[in-house]
Amino acid sequence: MERRLTAILAADVVGYSRLIRNDETGVLAALKSHRERFFEPIVAAHNGRIVKLMGDGLLIDFSSAVEAVRCAVNLQHYVSADNADIPQDAQVRYRIGLNVGDIVMDQDDIHGDGVNVAARIESLAEPDGIYMSASVVEQVKTKLDLNLEDMGMFEVKNISDPIHVFSIPMDDKAMAIVSAIARHEDMPTKNRLFIAAGIAAAMALGLAAWWQLWSIAPSHDADEQAGLVSGKPSIAVMAFDNLNNDPNQDYLSDGLSESILTALSRFADFFVVARNSSFSYKDSPADARQIAQELGVRYIVEGGVQIVGERLRVTSQLIDATTGQNIWADSYDRELQDIFAVQDEITRTVASLLSTNIDLAEYGRLKHQPTESLGAYELRKRAQEEWFNFTKEGNIRAEELSAKAIALDPNYAGAYVENAWAQINGYRWGWTNSLTREESLERAFIMARKAIELEPFNFKGHWVLANATTQSGNLERAAALYDKAISLNPNSASVLADSIDPLVYGGNAPEAVERMKLAVRLNPHHQDWYLWNLGWAQYFAEEYEAAKVSIEKMTKIPDGLKRTYAPVLLRNGLRSDAQAVMNDFLKANPDFSIQEAQKAPFENKEYLSRWVGDLRALGVPDSKN
Repeated sequence: MERRLTAILAADVVGYSRLIRNDETGVLAALKSHRERFFEPIVAAHNGRIVKLMGDGLLIDFSSAVEAVRCAVNLQHYVSADNADIPQDAQVRYRIGLNVGDIVMDQDDIHGDGVNVAARIESLAEPDGIYMSASVVEQVKTKLDLNLEDMGMFEVKNISDPIHVFSIPMDDKAMAIVSAIARHEDMPTKNRLFIAAGIAAAMALGLAAWWQLWSIAPSHDADEQAGLVSGKPSIAVMAFDNLNNDPNQDYLSDGLSESILTALSRFADFFVVARNSSFSYKDSPADARQIAQELGVRYIVEGGVQIVGERLRVTSQLIDATTGQNIWADSYDRELQDIFAVQDEITRTVASLLSTNIDLAEYGRLKHQPTESLGAYELRKRAQEEWFNFTKEGNIRAEELSAKAIALDPNYAGAYVENAWAQINGYRWGWTNSLTREESLERAFIMARKAIELEPFNFKGHWVLANATTQSGNLERAAALYDKAISLNPNSASVLADSIDPLVYGGNAPEAVERMKLAVRLNPHHQDWYLWNLGWAQYFAEEYEAAKVSIEKMTKIPDGLKRTYAPVLLRNGLRSDAQAVMNDFLKANPDFSIQEAQKAPFENKEYLSRWVGDLRALGVPDSKN
């Protein structure tokens, strides 16, 4: 037997005996449905382990109290949503109790006071409620922004000391940590169950490539076997190597790779193979191409973890497993003082860098795809690349390509997201084909809301809606939408970088600068627009020299930025250079005027006055001729 400290979740069905008495068949079917649709995927996504099912309840253990709480909130949210259209007296509802405590491992079962306390707390909970011990609160209070209600001290059966109990109200803060269930939501349940059975059979036969969930038809082409027909890059995160060769430290390497897997799962554009599949190769040397074939993935993430003295060293790399090409590699060397904070930092950085480099790899691959084979995914990615070029011609092409993707697949949220971005650029810069600027902004809202309707937990829909809302001038609402997007995927450096707009327009440029610096740290291999945003924020924060440095680090200063770059040069005492830049800008944008600049959604009049004053000093006319 083994003893260890763990987080325990105990749950049971409210009024189980009454429900069974009234409708045994219906209740058992609902329990089975909840387990398959909610409990199993949500527990797996939060790296938990279902220890046992007990008819009207279940017991789950976690290596992290934070993940246990996230799991509990997600479970109650999805079950409550599922119950919405069911008569109240027929609803299958749950109580949940959480505790962190010492347990005894007996093969696959767990025992001990830690388990007993979780079960007693669960019995105290209200229907649909989540109650927890003070030991859980201590672990999560600085890591999760939740409202906690102190329920007081309770004496419970077979526990010598009173238990201090807290509850989590299912309010807006709790909703902010709800995430999409890590499964293919557009796949009918019966198909998922059929495929799940197929997976087991295929793995037993050593033919796991057969079960590639995204395949449309059998193919011997390596690209199609790697999930490319699907429209989503497919990724396997392998168990990181424990380079200390001490089995007692496996928890660290396993925990880091599991955290990265979970973080990548928040990017709705990726298909991430479940932990049980990728970790089956642990301690069994296998070629990346072999893994790709057996798991049906294109990309492999692997790495190693080592403790050297008082430092934690982590290496990670991304491989295109169908070619064996190493796309990206990096290493991290951090103080070991707070190992879990270090792990969180590395996880966020690696996830952000991986997402960026996977996108870049996909761009490179798609450039060589024959035009006649384009599907909705390829059209969408090419649309994204076009508007990233930040030209009028590119933006119009992005609008056309994303519209074609929508026509090909009207239920593809990603296509609506890209069309919304093209519409936003059309509004901001006049880069439209046939619509007026106002019509472009209106259409951006329609596209963004449709994306959210199709995929409510895809952060990109909330992100583009936040940007459109910023352009409309509703900064408070925009900030809330950015917060929602960040809560859905805190590992995206890009949404963090884009979220500075309401801060700047609202008059808080110094905070915007700090947020941009964090985004740059999370994604050191960032795109040029990060530097644009940073320089823009630094200009309004009166960090003029730093703004000049940031902007001049860009590979190419796009035309649209020159209307900020010229004032930055002016504030640095470089008037002739500033005038030359502004002249170039006005030559390319003859309709630009002070009147046009004043349409920017500034709430802070001092910021707007400074910018407009600098533009006027450089010869920008008050209105169109």
